[in-house]
Amino acid sequence: MGFRKVRLDLRETTRLTFTVPARDLSAWSGGGWNLVPGRYTVHAGRSSRDLPLQRVVTV
Repeated sequence: MGFRKVRLDLRETTRLTFTVPARDLSAWSGGGWNLVPGRYTVHAGRSSRDLPLQRVVTV
């Protein structure tokens, strides 16, 4: 996991793009890492206690 700080003025918007490695969506099973298909919700905000933005992605 990682993070990046982006500062915006009031009412300013921007688009962020990032890549989630397949292993971050994998589980250890059968002696190796296996990608777990499904729906994942990605959250963004000021801190882990303030995550007002979210997007659902399907793998």
